[in-house]
Amino acid sequence: MKISEFKGSFFEIGKQQGAIYKKNGMSFNTVKIDPVLYKNQHAVYKKHYPQLLDEFKGMAQGGNFDEEKLIYYFITGEIFYFKNEFRLDKACTIFGYKKGNNVYVGRNYDWLPETENIFEVYKAMNPEVNSFIAVTDMGISNPATAKPKYFFYNTDDAINSKGLFIGLTFAYLDQWSYGISCIHMTKLIAENCETVKEALEVFKKTPLCCPKNFFIADKNGDMVVVEHAAKKFKILYPKENILIQTNHYVDEELAKKDIVFKQVPFHNTCIRYYETLQKIQFEKRTFSRESISKILNRKGSYTCQNFPGIKTIWTLALDMTSKKYKIYWDLSRSKKSKELSI
Repeated sequence: MKISEFKGSFFEIGKQQGAIYKKNGMSFNTVKIDPVLYKNQHAVYKKHYPQLLDEFKGMAQGGNFDEEKLIYYFITGEIFYFKNEFRLDKACTIFGYKKGNNVYVGRNYDWLPETENIFEVYKAMNPEVNSFIAVTDMGISNPATAKPKYFFYNTDDAINSKGLFIGLTFAYLDQWSYGISCIHMTKLIAENCETVKEALEVFKKTPLCCPKNFFIADKNGDMVVVEHAAKKFKILYPKENILIQTNHYVDEELAKKDIVFKQVPFHNTCIRYYETLQKIQFEKRTFSRESISKILNRKGSYTCQNFPGIKTIWTLALDMTSKKYKIYWDLSRSKKSKELSI
């Protein structure tokens, strides 16, 4: 597995990525700007994440793209996706287990089978913020976009140099708001936070545009789930040292508004939740980082998915306390793995 590296300021990293996008054939010529959406979204980013606007300006220069169209594309893309493709069956599983002083996090990223040949791991080393390593599905939203000209380095999962992990799962709620996108939230927190407590402060002051769930853990042994409904969020804490998030809201208030089974009646989110809980119970007495693969990678389970239209693309097995991180992929065939370091 080749790991790409981006180094420098926000503008310089953007410039490096923009050059790659240009080489891949990316174009913004057909982008049509909605002036109201652009005005409101730009105001949010200018207030809460102006550094990312600098990164986008670097992308425009690196790829010789129209700057305004590029910025519009990236700061409004999740809202457009949410409005037009909400019924897609996106499904992931993340859990944490605390044994003594050690906290372990396991993560399955489940998405389109085409993603298996596309996803990448990359490092961002910016002296202005925390360095981090990220795993990305390269931004594909449907099989038609599984082509290089559509790829970009989003941040689905991130582990930073301070020992903090943040990853996301899809949530089902029919509302959105002006705010930053989920992939930009994971990036913002990876760049600026060392602890779960600091990450929660970011959520308190930074609006999110669309519903998502976030799993956050740090090297000190703290972990939470933020169930975000775009206009409000709830925080879940471990029970008996276990914390699990799939694709349904667990918080009682948000659960009343959850529409996962209205949108996708056959969704397996609850099956995966309780399957993960059961497997953790089997491993509790001898739990180690290797237990994560046993829990998440058993072929034929609902947790390790290999169904028409959806597949487990990668697994993260993280020992947060010892700062030891591993990724597994090619799970339905030869099952490859690699240690990750920041």
